[in-house]
Amino acid sequence: MAISCNHTIDLHSHSTASDGILSPAALVSRAADYGVTCLALTDHDTLAGLPEAHEAARQHDISLVNGIELSVRHENREYHVLGLWLDTGCGQLQQRVAAQQEARVNRAREIGRRLDRAATLANSYERTCELAGTDAPGRPLFARFLEEAGRVRNHRHAFNRYLKQGQSAFVATPWCALKEAVADIHAAGGTAVLAHPQAYGMTRKKLRQFLAHFKEAGGDGLEVAMPGLSPQQTALLDECWQHFDLQVSAGSDFHSPEQKWLALGRLPPVPKGARPVWEGRLTS
Repeated sequence: MAISCNHTIDLHSHSTASDGILSPAALVSRAADYGVTCLALTDHDTLAGLPEAHEAARQHDISLVNGIELSVRHENREYHVLGLWLDTGCGQLQQRVAAQQEARVNRAREIGRRLDRAATLANSYERTCELAGTDAPGRPLFARFLEEAGRVRNHRHAFNRYLKQGQSAFVATPWCALKEAVADIHAAGGTAVLAHPQAYGMTRKKLRQFLAHFKEAGGDGLEVAMPGLSPQQTALLDECWQHFDLQVSAGSDFHSPEQKWLALGRLPPVPKGARPVWEGRLTS
């Protein structure tokens, strides 16, 4: 019998392998403390945290889903597609991850170069790498560096002043195309889910237009059970998964214990009548 989403499943989380604050092992341990029984580690464009996470999952008796959050570019905008239940030995997926990581390193170097000039700093890239423990730090880690360097008040100020689109240290990245990301996920036996659809700031019309492209590309599911959705956002997502005949997913997008509104596993139920992405994947 398929397992239901009763505050036990969380299919969207991040570790220090990308831009999370906790190591993969610490993330799994925290998930266990919060009663999560099935966790997907979905770091940005990397599978590097999965071996450590699997070892911790065995210790805590948690079912760990091999996941990733692929960055894609579609009509000059960035979107994120989750790949869930992946065969990490798939050569096509491994090639995609290598290309995405190379793009991340190149972007991070350029962000660092621009911050050196715009924020009158030195070695911003190298110092952020040291802070992050990776050679491909994302913008949240540059925001942390800027805060620790005393150039900004907080994470939001860092983005508004330097890192968001239109600001001095924003760098567009040549991510893969939507169809490529979905094809790579499917090649690895996975399920392709559009992550946090409410976070792109699109109107109802724009979201529906994008979802038509996502569905045409072979997309499988829509993340609909997330913390902090307004009634209006919930209603729009309900309309969308039904209209486009998409499966539904549930995830916190956990990055840090400091983001208390994104607690692991503290998710609303999936809508009645929807087909969860874990249907047939898990048993009770």
